Amino acid sequence: MKKKMIALAATSLASLSGAAFAGSNVTVYGIIDGTFDVISVSGGQAGVPAKGTPSYNRVTSNGSRLGFKGTENLGNGMSAFFQFESNAKFDAGGGLDTGRDSFVGLKGGFGTVKLGNFSGPNRDLAGKLDVVIHSDGIGDNSAIFGKLSGFGSYFDTRYTNSIAYITPKFSGLEGTLHYQANENKSEEPGKSINSSLFEIGLKYDNGPVFIGLAHGNLSENNEAAASKFGMGIDAKTTETRIGGSYKFDVASVRLMYGRTKAEGSLGELKQNVWGIGGTYNVTANGKLLAQYYSADDLSGNRTGISNLSETGAKFWVLGYEHSLSKRTTLIAHYAQMQNDDRTSTVAGAGKGYDFGDGKTGFTGNNVKLSGIQLGVNHAF
Repeated sequence: MKKKMIALAATSLASLSGAAFAGSNVTVYGIIDGTFDVISVSGGQAGVPAKGTPSYNRVTSNGSRLGFKGTENLGNGMSAFFQFESNAKFDAGGGLDTGRDSFVGLKGGFGTVKLGNFSGPNRDLAGKLDVVIHSDGIGDNSAIFGKLSGFGSYFDTRYTNSIAYITPKFSGLEGTLHYQANENKSEEPGKSINSSLFEIGLKYDNGPVFIGLAHGNLSENNEAAASKFGMGIDAKTTETRIGGSYKFDVASVRLMYGRTKAEGSLGELKQNVWGIGGTYNVTANGKLLAQYYSADDLSGNRTGISNLSETGAKFWVLGYEHSLSKRTTLIAHYAQMQNDDRTSTVAGAGKGYDFGDGKTGFTGNNVKLSGIQLGVNHAF
């Protein structure tokens, strides 16, 4: 009897994957991505990074997730929808959290409105133009975009307390308005804080052609709290990105440019980042991929800094992905990040460029990171 009950429970759970629960339109989905990584860290100065510059191995869960999503038809062309997605890291006994895109909303002929915790147009554009599977691991392009030489990273995160409006599609053209509410507002004398974010996005996705434009404005009207990009009080930071891709029969090419500008009581800093990537199908199931990104030196002026040279980084990726089925892919990626000679000198101790979702924790002047990832990606 016990064996029959266990078998019945296992069968019931299995039937949920990629299918709707009985009586409601709810789908269980997810990604399990595990790799064996060989990481090498070199360069830097004495004592920075604090652990020296070791080479080491690790097992990594790259962007693994578990989600529930569903819709309800409300009639007259309108529907309600929701998504609840959690990180599901398994390499270190992690567990679930609420850190991924989770929201509720309505859609119809007027477009789409949603509220919750989710990515904005800048992050969505970078992910769309990334060449690595699901834009995860040591090779994803979030390693270098929007960092302002390591001062901070905000435009490639998911925005909490958000509301967004997405227009209907017109011949492949779609617009997005995204607002992150100033829920942390405080008027305590000497410690007031009032920060919010607004992003707009426009994209054209039709056949082999994709073109995207995104602009974000982060406003931090703070009297005492440090700004996210280290520019003092009453800081304002903008991020603008433009990019596109073209798909051929067996190949694709992608281009993207980004500009970060931060200003506040300590001055103003700007940085440009650009990159190119592409894929080539060597067989029906096998794909070669490559991308190269460069962060230029900072420009502008900031209190306490007289030299902004050698404050950028170079990042490149080579890889191969082989589909064993529609859901299971073998991956082999090599990535390298080279910090310039003065990245940490300008941004502060412990600052600089690291891998994106596959970060190592090692940054600093002239620090070079390289890594090889071999593993399996399974979507369900």
